[in-house]
Amino acid sequence: KFVKRKRKFSGADLATICIWISQRVASDSLVRLCSRLHAVTGTVLSPEGLNKRFNEKSVLFLKHIFSLLLQQKICEQTHISNQLLAHFQRIRIMDATMFQVPNTLEHIYPGSGGCAQTAGIKIQLEYDLHSGQFLNFQVGPGKNNDKTFGTECLDTLRPGDLCIRDLGYFSLEDLDQMDQRGTYFISRLKLNSNVYIKNPNPTFFHNGALKKQTEYVKINLQMMMERLLPGETYEVGNVYVGDQKVLFARLVLYRLTEKQLRERRKKQMESEKKKGKPYSKKSKILSGLNVYVTNTPWEWVSMKQVHELYSLRWQIEIVFKTWKSLFHIDHC
Repeated sequence: KFVKRKRKFSGADLATICIWISQRVASDSLVRLCSRLHAVTGTVLSPEGLNKRFNEKSVLFLKHIFSLLLQQKICEQTHISNQLLAHFQRIRIMDATMFQVPNTLEHIYPGSGGCAQTAGIKIQLEYDLHSGQFLNFQVGPGKNNDKTFGTECLDTLRPGDLCIRDLGYFSLEDLDQMDQRGTYFISRLKLNSNVYIKNPNPTFFHNGALKKQTEYVKINLQMMMERLLPGETYEVGNVYVGDQKVLFARLVLYRLTEKQLRERRKKQMESEKKKGKPYSKKSKILSGLNVYVTNTPWEWVSMKQVHELYSLRWQIEIVFKTWKSLFHIDHC
């Protein structure tokens, strides 16, 4: 609790200084901050008195305000029912943002490569939609691998959590670990992953032994995409993912609308130009398809709701955009 007893400097005054009257609170002088506070609120406080208020409790107070506002903003922008969200203890959304820094920092923050990116910083963040808390946070070099961070966070999982991750964090082994720990997941599937279903009509040897090569049937994703209309969703049911059949999960396909497809192709072209590496022919053909794997019960989450829940991942962009536009974290 920031304010323990009545005094002339309130929690509202702290919020006024840090949020409303100064966007340069870290660099403005204490004298200037006190002067502006008095002009706006009438509160009289000495620079020494204000300096004492900038402590650990004030940080926690502002963090609590930020979490509440972020949670409110996210809830405003989603049409997903609270009843659906209530099935999960925590809804863990993981994503990353990256920006360039001066090349003189290359030895500390080597970049990810590509077009002139010799130095860069990557911020990894995992956020709980229910509580507004940051669960995992990391600042590191731009070359850091997303998948490694995702694996490191496995030990913080609890039964009943729902993890929503994009392709950068995709790992069959990690998803299998989540399933074993009683954690739910919704993940995009990498298009170079092979997917199989049990063959309903396998063949056998004369002695009755099963011919192993006929036990499973490989799913043709391109053929399935061509059968779907733009904006249509389809569920295959329980499938085996990977050549070693590592993961057993639901497979949900969503064909992008024409507008969504144009946006994705534009991003692909930008990525190819930035990284100097073209997408594979298969990836370009299947760019009109979102393929999801999930272990959520179908009684809780319908196939259409799988796509809707995954869309929550984009809400974390609000945090990154705030940091860049308001706090200018990408300006050096």
